[in-house]
Amino acid sequence: MSLDKKTVAERYAKALFELVDADNELDQTYQELIALRQVFEDNEGLDAALAGVQLSLDEKKSLIKDLKQGASKYVANLIQMVFDYGRIDCMVAIIDEFERRYDRKMKRMHADVTTAIQLDKQQADQLKTNLAKRFGANEITLTEHVDPEILGGVIVHVENKTLDGSLSSKIKQIRRLLVR
Repeated sequence: MSLDKKTVAERYAKALFELVDADNELDQTYQELIALRQVFEDNEGLDAALAGVQLSLDEKKSLIKDLKQGASKYVANLIQMVFDYGRIDCMVAIIDEFERRYDRKMKRMHADVTTAIQLDKQQADQLKTNLAKRFGANEITLTEHVDPEILGGVIVHVENKTLDGSLSSKIKQIRRLLVR
């Protein structure tokens, strides 16, 4: 039975995370993995080429050698193992899962924020401060979206939670109450 990409990513990321955390190499490994993900993003199709049949085994080994160049033993071993086990197409998913674990440990959170108008720097900073307090985070990164249809207020998605303080939702709620 073949494992799905999510399961593979979780297993490899968990093993690597626990290893480098125990060896006090967490920050360095995180930085290397972020740089490695950028290589895959900058070279669209690299994972497919390494997993596919278009390249010879020698060509693939040469690319893997290039990817491992200058990497720590942890990241180099991860690249080699993922390639050897035919999971190289899961590399970005593994890095994403590692980053989620790293963020959790560092108490960093990502929030998607929708507002009717663009937030200014002071409003964004205040929102970050309030969200950090509410969720016990050390750092909040905002991804902002503007949607005039919410009329006003803010909708925040953090992890699996949605905080809807939009004016359009409040109007809908008032309508429901009035209909009763």
